[in-house]
Amino acid sequence: MSFVTRPVISILLGLSIALSLSMSPAWAGAQQGWHVLRLSAKSEHSGSHVWSGNFTALNQRNYDAARFYEPTNQLFSAKMILAKAANRPANKRANRRVTWLLPIAVDAGYRAQLYQAAPLFSLGIGAAFALPEQAMISIRAENMLRLGGGVSEQACYDGFRRQFHCGTGLAWTDYTRHGEDRRDAIALPAIKIKFIKRFSF
Repeated sequence: MSFVTRPVISILLGLSIALSLSMSPAWAGAQQGWHVLRLSAKSEHSGSHVWSGNFTALNQRNYDAARFYEPTNQLFSAKMILAKAANRPANKRANRRVTWLLPIAVDAGYRAQLYQAAPLFSLGIGAAFALPEQAMISIRAENMLRLGGGVSEQACYDGFRRQFHCGTGLAWTDYTRHGEDRRDAIALPAIKIKFIKRFSF
């Protein structure tokens, strides 16, 4: 079984079930049920930033190590936002429509000779608030629950068997010591706020 097959099958099965339920007549006709507000998928890796393999060494020479970062697995990533209208308050005068949001992201991972990113599943929470004059504000906390997505890398060797990093050209000890450029930072927890003047769901 390949590096990503089993976890990806589980993730995609969960997405398929959620999408099927949201599109079923019983759910589609119920305003209180969860439904898919947005869904996007692509055959690309989105769970981390992969090195290009092109770098300039200290001697100002340009090197191309891109072949060490080419993927050997099938790439896939998807994002989905589930939405559910909140119960209306008893006082209709104070009614401002609130919609609960559930942002979900999955990534099949990345596997190359010198770079590996594990499959990723992340879950967040948020809400959209209807405002006067057909305006809306949404607040989402994304990637609050994150499973997988860890990144591991391996070193290159020069003609003297010295280790260095093929993504940056740095000596391997310097790269691992500093670690300021996190490759998995793309999927860290984040707060997103959006205001829309005119909207429709």
